Amino acid sequence: MAHYLKPHSPEWFAALEAFDPFQAVHTQGIIQMAKRSDVCSVCGDHPAFDYKLVHPTPAEDAVATIRLCDDCRTIRGGDGEVFLPYP
Repeated sequence: MAHYLKPHSPEWFAALEAFDPFQAVHTQGIIQMAKRSDVCSVCGDHPAFDYKLVHPTPAEDAVATIRLCDDCRTIRGGDGEVFLPYP
């Protein structure tokens, strides 16, 4: 079952480190540079909102939530990813 956890929570990072260690390190660096955790997981912009991935269907062990700014959500949507607000 995919992991639907609150983005940037300790549980989210633990699951992300197991599933995609590169993304976990990247997001931790973004948060450190921003000096706050309520920023986009990808670029560090604020405001950012929590989303769950609904398409494509997440892999069984995937971390299927992310915090995105509007620009990153739009870019990823152009790649065919569909997100819904989380929770």
